[in-house]
Amino acid sequence: MDSNPYVKRSSYLLLAIFPVLMVGYYFAVNHENLFFLYEWALLVIVFGAGLMSLIGAFKTKEKEKWVLLSILAFCVQFAVLAMFLGPLTFYFMFFGYYAAAILGMTVFGITISKVDNYRFISVIFMIISVLLTLYMFFLQSLWGQDLT
Repeated sequence: MDSNPYVKRSSYLLLAIFPVLMVGYYFAVNHENLFFLYEWALLVIVFGAGLMSLIGAFKTKEKEKWVLLSILAFCVQFAVLAMFLGPLTFYFMFFGYYAAAILGMTVFGITISKVDNYRFISVIFMIISVLLTLYMFFLQSLWGQDLT
């Protein structure tokens, strides 16, 4: 089975996060009572991209299986971050995010070493993961500080 449609569809779904983020910002600033629409749209996009990459990873036997697993790892990492920033803002969730980030970085590294095509996807995920991890380090350093 050709893995290209799965890689492309999953990537396009992840790219759809950017316009949804802009709509979410608009809802948060101007229409707070509609913010739940943003949350559900983000959930559907991340879940859809993860599910499509998981299905593609099971169906393909090519090297692009690792690209699909890389997309899945990023979706898991992004979901853990969203859970921390949303309903589960607890201190132990920092360590859950770090575990997901280590898992993701491992998969990204394996993908870069094994795949010839679509290597840029894992590089982009790695850059975004490093930036998000630095953000989480910053939040953890501020945890419990009195900033008044």
